[in-house]
Amino acid sequence: MKKINSLFVISLLSSLSVSVYANIDIKSLDIYKNRTFINQQLNTEQNSVDLIGKVRFEDIRFLNNGQCKVDNISVISNNYSSDTLSSQIQDYKQKIAFKTNEITSVKNIIQNLSTIKFEKDAVNLKNIKEVSTYTQKEIETNSNLIYKLQLELTKYNQELKELTNKKNSNIYSKLNYNATCLNGSNLVVSYPTYNISKNSFYEINTSSKDKNVEIKNKSFITQSSGYDFKDIDINMYTYNYSNAVNPQRFRAQYLDIAKPKVIKKSYAQADAMVMEMSAPSMMKSLRKAPSFSYNETTTKAFFKASHIDLKSGVKNAVTFSNDKYKANNQIEIDGYSSSNAFYKVNFKSDKLYSTQNTKLYLDGIFIGQSYIGEIKNDKETSLYLGINSFIDVKKDLIKDMKEKPFFSISKLKTEKSWKYTITNNSNEEKIITLVERLPISKHEDIKVELISKTKYTKKEDNGKISYDIKLKSNEKFTFDFGYTIEKPYKK
Repeated sequence: MKKINSLFVISLLSSLSVSVYANIDIKSLDIYKNRTFINQQLNTEQNSVDLIGKVRFEDIRFLNNGQCKVDNISVISNNYSSDTLSSQIQDYKQKIAFKTNEITSVKNIIQNLSTIKFEKDAVNLKNIKEVSTYTQKEIETNSNLIYKLQLELTKYNQELKELTNKKNSNIYSKLNYNATCLNGSNLVVSYPTYNISKNSFYEINTSSKDKNVEIKNKSFITQSSGYDFKDIDINMYTYNYSNAVNPQRFRAQYLDIAKPKVIKKSYAQADAMVMEMSAPSMMKSLRKAPSFSYNETTTKAFFKASHIDLKSGVKNAVTFSNDKYKANNQIEIDGYSSSNAFYKVNFKSDKLYSTQNTKLYLDGIFIGQSYIGEIKNDKETSLYLGINSFIDVKKDLIKDMKEKPFFSISKLKTEKSWKYTITNNSNEEKIITLVERLPISKHEDIKVELISKTKYTKKEDNGKISYDIKLKSNEKFTFDFGYTIEKPYKK
């Protein structure tokens, strides 16, 4: 066994420079919906390592394959007021002060030149012309000099602002440790970071010609650590990072006690071993092109992007998946609501996609943006891509009657019916599904009867009733739909 000794120290520093981050080796990022973690390789041959951001001692975890032992951990805070970045800031402050004084001096010269007075004995035309020419030339030269000096001053102020912002917004921690590792063993430290933001979304493009759906899982990731991440892996988890790994406590339900409040379920933390070891398992070797993969643990699924560069302060576009699935396209009319003809696709995915903001395209044309529900693997998913303007739907109320009881009749009868006129204005044949709603009786004395001469295609227990209609180009179809409700009349 090879023994490596170093004192483990975490010190919070409020400065950042290239030399400070010289020994950082980022292997991967674990990005959850609510938190992000950095997985950083430790070089056990060095005495210390820098960590990005303000890291608390209790948030540090060590990921290894069981061949390393870490102990003697301690935390120390140091004051690095004379670090490289602070020295650069001080230098620029001096440059700005010198340049400001130089501009003030030149302005005073111009002011003095503008107020030259002649003695009475020296006043003559020749002297006036010579002095005026000299004065004008000097004022012009010094005015041009002020312009150049002000440009330099503006540049210095901008550079000082950038350095100050970098120092104020970027914090790093220093780490030293005692570790014992076998030859070839890898030791990775994992810790949370707040310098990384993301905007995740899906791009879904449906091809009506090829009858398929393409799903791209993408993110815009911005990290402001002041350090460029090179050739890293990014594990994108589609759920919250949470410590709630146990079910809620069982409580008896008594009839004379109000029901306890239902607490919203939270995702459990995914399989620890797979999560923790997925990041450091890949060793960086020769530079490879960016790639992505889909991974499933014992209880969860996540997407991984490999060989990714994330430049500091730059919005980086990262793709985590790009898949195509065969789709069934159809037109569906929501007769129970707005009576519009919507373009609908049905497909099955072999991956689990969580709920997320989605940009929808049809044949490459942007349709709209929507927050779609979860897409489950191996289960049919339906997506709507807006209204099909080539299908004209008219729904007219033709009867709305309430028949009150008389004499010995003790039942109240209600009848409603509509006339549908559906026109296919497209240049091809279409199969259109009209979805309507029948009231549902929850009592044996309430009777509901369908009124329609057209045979329905499907009728469900929840009152959803569907009609499949095939229309040729420019063909029109008309039919009536309605129902009667008969129920006891109470005076």
